[in-house]
Amino acid sequence: MRIKGLDYIRLLGIFLVVFYHLFTSFIPGGFLGVNVLFVLSGFLISFHLLDEIYGGDDIDLKKFYYKRFVRIFPPLLLMIFLTNISAFFINKDFTVGYFDQFISALSFNYNIFEIIRGGSYEGQFIKSLFMPTWSLAIEVHFYILWPLFLSFLYRKYKDKDHFKKRFSTALMKISLILYLFSYLLMIILVLKDKKLISFVYFFDLSRMGSFVLGSFLACFVKRFSYKKIPNLKPTIGFSLFLLIISFLFSYNNKLTYCLGFLLSDLTTIILIIIAYSNKDLKERKIIQNLSAYSYSIFLFHWPVYVIVTSFTKKWWAFLIILIITSLLVLFNYYVFETLFNKDEFEIDLKVFGKKKFSYDKYKIFIQSLIGIILVFTIFSGYFIDQKSDNMIDIEKTIYEKSIGQDIDKIKRDKESLDRQIKKEIEAKKSAPITVIADSVLLGNREFLQENIENLYVDAEGNRSLDSASKIIKQMQKEGTLGSTLVIALGTNSIKDPEESLEEIIKTLPKNHKLILVTCFDDRFKHPHKTTKVMKELGKKYDFITIMDWEKEAMAHPEYYKGTDGVHFYREKEANDAYLKLLQKAIGESIKNKGKK
Repeated sequence: MRIKGLDYIRLLGIFLVVFYHLFTSFIPGGFLGVNVLFVLSGFLISFHLLDEIYGGDDIDLKKFYYKRFVRIFPPLLLMIFLTNISAFFINKDFTVGYFDQFISALSFNYNIFEIIRGGSYEGQFIKSLFMPTWSLAIEVHFYILWPLFLSFLYRKYKDKDHFKKRFSTALMKISLILYLFSYLLMIILVLKDKKLISFVYFFDLSRMGSFVLGSFLACFVKRFSYKKIPNLKPTIGFSLFLLIISFLFSYNNKLTYCLGFLLSDLTTIILIIIAYSNKDLKERKIIQNLSAYSYSIFLFHWPVYVIVTSFTKKWWAFLIILIITSLLVLFNYYVFETLFNKDEFEIDLKVFGKKKFSYDKYKIFIQSLIGIILVFTIFSGYFIDQKSDNMIDIEKTIYEKSIGQDIDKIKRDKESLDRQIKKEIEAKKSAPITVIADSVLLGNREFLQENIENLYVDAEGNRSLDSASKIIKQMQKEGTLGSTLVIALGTNSIKDPEESLEEIIKTLPKNHKLILVTCFDDRFKHPHKTTKVMKELGKKYDFITIMDWEKEAMAHPEYYKGTDGVHFYREKEANDAYLKLLQKAIGESIKNKGKK
């Protein structure tokens, strides 16, 4: 039975996900579309499996797994195959740890790979070519386990009186319990430690809730009947609601996991109920066609986007992405997928002419071709990995500079220890200017220290703005905090920069001065949200000086040519410009009064 109206819901989910990938800063909660797709998948899979069960038979697991494999694996194989070929011609930063990435994608375990490496969906300077396959992995895990569970439940109740009633009651209860478990697990982990957000995002048990909620609905609509619900206005209304919350929630917001996921799940449930109640609904052909292409769109758009934008980020890059993705989707749907299905092969290949191709005639050739593609994919992935570095250039530089900084700290600690041993009456004064920074300044910290007298730069990779207060307190305790403090943080994701900056101001000792460096991050729209808050605080407090690096960087995009759009220190002109701005800011800060 084909349920009309569900194609639209699938397209809505895909639309949100694709736009989130392409325009993250514009629609920061577009990943809620994944919840839409998860709920819909749980509903459809359970709905059709229940048809078998209520028909008096156990689930034909072999048939089910084969159909899922033929539907899911061919497009994935083609995507990875073509991505491997492209990987020979792109920046080698994209191929670091390549074999682990591609084998995780090919084996439907990419979510586990991200958990193990501690990945963050938005915190990567170099985008993974296979990142979106994490959700496909969770979906496949559900497809493997859920039919087994339903089959077990069927065998338990099949010989009992009122089978359908008992079976459906048990299934709905278990589905609700599993959903609540998944939802509560997510909330507990996120509230316990914000660092667990990435784990929660990729973890099977915290994401399976959407699937089982869809399964609950499938069982519910088969057991209970209800009247036809008006379609057009409610569908538009709830679709707009889903779109609105996609603008309001974001990846690093705890409220997303405590409320956003729940709202998107329930909204999808309502949309499915509306569609299911309208059995005479007329769905436009274009929606049906786009829905048929949706899985291919989901798979191909991301690697195309990553590869194209690695060469150019001009507006016309998106036109190229659209064209290439469309061609790959059509090729996959009408040609490649049909190689795995005899019936579809005979039907779909007629679009290329009147002649009807015979699958049996080309059977050996087709199967050999598939085998060659699979073998090439595996070996090419391994070869690419062997030719790649162990670290991307940025990570390598950060690592090297971090070691250099650690050596400096060891020297400083030794000097401090020597002073204690000698029981000097007067402790050595700390540098009057202290810079607390993230990985952006790791590359040019020595350059800055050499050119500005009494300057010390404390920089560290992945350091966020909300960690600054703790560092200030520690430096003050150790006597290493300068009378002028420079904060060069903000590129690493944080929910509320205003709260963090106010905490820095509160922690700053009396008579100290503060310089705030606006942050440039080409991955997001300008001005950066942290920059806005910094400038507001600069007007509010007279002991704060603003060093507007973002303005300088926007005026000189050449500073970031060939970089990730965040780290600039390979360019001498950029280093010189940063030094000049910092010297100017220090000069202005000297004229200001200290904090009262």
